Amino acid sequence: MHIKIRAGQLNIRASLQELWSARGLLLTLAKRDFKVRYAQTKLGYIWALIQPLTALAVLYLVFQKALNSDTQGVSFLSYSLSGLVIWNFFSYNLSQGANALIQARAMLQKIYFPRQVLLLSKGLVALSDLVIALILFALIGYEELYLTLWTFGSFLLAIVLSFLAAQGLAFWLAALSLRFRDLQQVVPFMVQMLFFLSPIAYSPDLWQNSLGNELSNWLLINPMYSILEIWRSGVFGLGLSNGTLGIALLYCSFLFTSGWLYFQSVERKMADLL
Repeated sequence: MHIKIRAGQLNIRASLQELWSARGLLLTLAKRDFKVRYAQTKLGYIWALIQPLTALAVLYLVFQKALNSDTQGVSFLSYSLSGLVIWNFFSYNLSQGANALIQARAMLQKIYFPRQVLLLSKGLVALSDLVIALILFALIGYEELYLTLWTFGSFLLAIVLSFLAAQGLAFWLAALSLRFRDLQQVVPFMVQMLFFLSPIAYSPDLWQNSLGNELSNWLLINPMYSILEIWRSGVFGLGLSNGTLGIALLYCSFLFTSGWLYFQSVERKMADLL
């Protein structure tokens, strides 16, 4: 099969076909990143457990002991860990994907392949930590889980939406960073700010009570705000605000589609910009 893509032409169908033909490379890159992630460390994959547990301990001291934050009737440990499960998946996709092109500079200048592969492979690596975090969450919060069909549906939806949002933002940032290298310094700060603005260790009502409805609505720019609400509505049986599901679907789809199209428009110039 021969695929012809003309310079400057945004052909989504041809791009997807080309990406499918490079699925072997996608898996190879994911396996490589997975193997080297904890290479030469004494604890190895145990770090995948240490990281969320350490974050959970810090959140407990700050939000529970110091601030006594509301967690919607759910124990703080279960509530916070449920947020960390999805957040860590999102943040890894975003932070690693945004820097994927710069890290693979030598590879990009030597051979041609669909550049999207570099970013999408990060999502496969993030799934490994997600599985470990889910096991930890099930062990800690099993007594409070509200197991229904929607529980599994909300989890799958939260993962898909967080993947779309993170990859969409990563497409934008990775492409823009080729022209504006300062963005490499912005990404860690951006991820850190999104962490505190996401209701991981506190109820979404915190911002509504503090800022009012008009100002708190601006927080919906952060896709994790709605995604966490969807996930917890299934796993803990909490309420879901009207329109949250539809807004999240449209917003995350928009982030991914717009990011993909912009990334594709810059793709033919990447080797020169690097």
